[in-house]
Amino acid sequence: MNEDSKLKKAVLITSITLFVLSLTQKSFCTTSECSDSIMVLLLGWGAIFSDAAGMAWYANPLLFAAWWLLKPNLRLSMTFSAFAGLLSLSFLIFDNITDNEGGQAHRIVSHNAGYWLWLSGCLVMLAGTFVLMFRYNMRHVETSAERWSQKRKEDYM
Repeated sequence: MNEDSKLKKAVLITSITLFVLSLTQKSFCTTSECSDSIMVLLLGWGAIFSDAAGMAWYANPLLFAAWWLLKPNLRLSMTFSAFAGLLSLSFLIFDNITDNEGGQAHRIVSHNAGYWLWLSGCLVMLAGTFVLMFRYNMRHVETSAERWSQKRKEDYM
């Protein structure tokens, strides 16, 4: 197993572990209640119809896609990771969220361990794909430079 394969495996395992751990915690608290991360994952898609903070939920399918695509398409995985990271970070800019079936928005008073673990899982995936892409590009540049150098030597001989 080469270094990139080992790094891909480590990034994937770390990101998934952080995500799974996040599901065991409270994600955020409002003035009315603290939300379980597992319930936010399962029911959060409905929040997109009620307020802008619900858009952060879309980081989940983007993160799943990034995991799925890590081996076959690193560039696409990195793109999905970037959008997942941005959407998960975007939750920090919202002050209110609809957190129950009544449709009433409540002020977010804290971001708890579940949110921070989820965010960490997204950012680990983002950082990992960027490092992997950087390494890939550096190898490509070195190979191209070697070919160009060899061609120049042949031209002068």
